[in-house]
Amino acid sequence: MQHDLQKADDQKIRTELFSTSSQLIKKIRKLEKDHADFLLCDQMMYHDWRKLTFREELQEIEALERRQKILNTFQVHLNYVATTSNVSPAQAYAMLKEEEGQYQCGDDMWKYVIDNLRKTRYESATQSLPRAQNPAVESAERVDFAEIFFRDDSALSGLKRTARSVYHYLSDIDNQKIEQHLADPTAGYRLFKESLQITIKCGDWHLLGRVWKSADPSYRQRYLHNMPMHLKKFWQKVISDNERDEALEESRTDADTVLRTTYHKLVRLLHPDKLVGQSLEYQQWASVKWQRTQAAYQDGDVAALKRLELLCLAELGQLNDLTTEEISQCSDLFETELESLKKSIAQCTQHPAWKFSSRRSYDSLKQSEYDELRKHLIPLRADVSAMEVLLEGYASKCH
Repeated sequence: MQHDLQKADDQKIRTELFSTSSQLIKKIRKLEKDHADFLLCDQMMYHDWRKLTFREELQEIEALERRQKILNTFQVHLNYVATTSNVSPAQAYAMLKEEEGQYQCGDDMWKYVIDNLRKTRYESATQSLPRAQNPAVESAERVDFAEIFFRDDSALSGLKRTARSVYHYLSDIDNQKIEQHLADPTAGYRLFKESLQITIKCGDWHLLGRVWKSADPSYRQRYLHNMPMHLKKFWQKVISDNERDEALEESRTDADTVLRTTYHKLVRLLHPDKLVGQSLEYQQWASVKWQRTQAAYQDGDVAALKRLELLCLAELGQLNDLTTEEISQCSDLFETELESLKKSIAQCTQHPAWKFSSRRSYDSLKQSEYDELRKHLIPLRADVSAMEVLLEGYASKCH
């Protein structure tokens, strides 16, 4: 009897502690519904309408922006070569064209050397250059010079597709399977060498380390035998860094266990397969929380998942699964949630898609969207055209 009284008193304390949070939940639910309607209905309808209405303009902008990025990056290389070699831009153009010819004719190792030369050159050229002066400074992403000198690069595209297929296959299999492939007496070394080159191009140093460790020691010696000393040092650093990363990975095992355990608890509460037969309101609530759960899990954010677990249990009224201390924390968490939602809603109201589904006419929106696209498109055309004409002038002087 005494035990039953203690349980009753405990439940009463839990309910009283949760009373403030209950009021906050009602406000949060209303704002969540408005936010969900915007994300799942209005915004999707708006983007579909925009893509269909301005299909030609958007396709042209996408193509021009890609070309502009290529031309800007090439211009950085051109200016750097002209300055450091003390030659005219036209002569620098000819030097870069010759470099690309060597790149196309070279083997994988030679291409690797030229790629690193270009990367170093780009970093040297842009390290002191303000972003406002040159849009290309925003990214050091590799750009194929073949798109400047040789517009038909279908063969190169085919090579990239093949390399990507090999890369994805290697990523999906375990080390034992890689070792079996490399043990082939006739094609093992060739596979080893090509696999290393593909992982380098993809920038996946972890996979490179796996391939390296899975190979026979004689393959490694043979691969390093004729390699220049600076490349050997680079190689040793990559392998060393990979081994250190693996050691750190092992130390994160405990944190990963907590991450997975918390995630699986939320899966049981929020996964779409678990919502069959639930009310529409519950499904909408669970959908929002599920998206946040997925994002936190992909980021490996244990703290965010633990907060979500606490919030979900509290909102569902499963107070017996929470300690009295956790129930006390709920009020602060819900206050934070409410303020965050208010800020999100305020931002959404400034978006053209806000209340898109309830619009009676789209004429004014169509005109404003068209005007915005034109403001972007006209100077973009002019910029790309001017750079193309400039490079054509350099090319004509090379003949």
